[in-house]
Amino acid sequence: MRRLEHGRRAAIAKAILAASSAAVLFAACSLAGYAAAAASDQDEVPTAVFSDYSHTLVVRGKKNFELRATLAEVYETSKKTVLTDVTFSEYDPDTGKLLSFGKADSAIYHADTKDAEFSGNVRLESKRQDAILQGEYLRWIDKDKRLEGRLDRTIALSRSDGSRVSGAGFEADARRRAFSFRESVEGRIESKTGSAK
Repeated sequence: MRRLEHGRRAAIAKAILAASSAAVLFAACSLAGYAAAAASDQDEVPTAVFSDYSHTLVVRGKKNFELRATLAEVYETSKKTVLTDVTFSEYDPDTGKLLSFGKADSAIYHADTKDAEFSGNVRLESKRQDAILQGEYLRWIDKDKRLEGRLDRTIALSRSDGSRVSGAGFEADARRRAFSFRESVEGRIESKTGSAK
C-alpha cells in the first residue's frame, strides 16, 4: 500500500481549513451528485486506505491545524480522497489556543480542484468569532473561494447571544465576506439595543 504524499495531505488539510474558517467568518461578520456517502465510481478501487487517519500542520514549531478521520480512502483515478467521521481543529500557532473546530460524518476532497464536500451532521464552530454553522451538507469551491449548501437542505448560523438565522440554498463568498440564503430564510438577530426578526 502506498503512503499518501505529504503534499496531498497538506492540500486536504488546507482545503478543509479554508472551508471551515470561511464558514464561521461569514456567520460572525453577518450576525454582528452532492451527497458524500458514496466514495467514488463503483468500479474504482481505492489506491490507498488509512485507518485512524491523522494529519497535523505545524507553523513556527507549533500545531496550527489538525485533521482526524476514522477512515481515509485515496482514489488516484478520480483524484479524490474520501474521509469518514472527520474532525478538524485550527489553533493559534503562537498561543496554542483552539480557534475553530469542525466535524462531519464524511468529507470528500477533490485533489484536481481543491474543492471539498462535507455531509451528514456538519458543524463548524469559531471560538474567536463566537459563531456556529450547522447543516447536513456544505461544499467548498476553492477557485471561487465560495462555500455553498443545497436548496433542499437547511443551514443554520448561530451565536451565543441568541442570534440565529437559517435557510436553504446557503452561499458564502470569502472574497466579499458575505453570505446569503436563496430560500426559506428565518431567524432572529440580537443586537445591543434589542432583537430583530
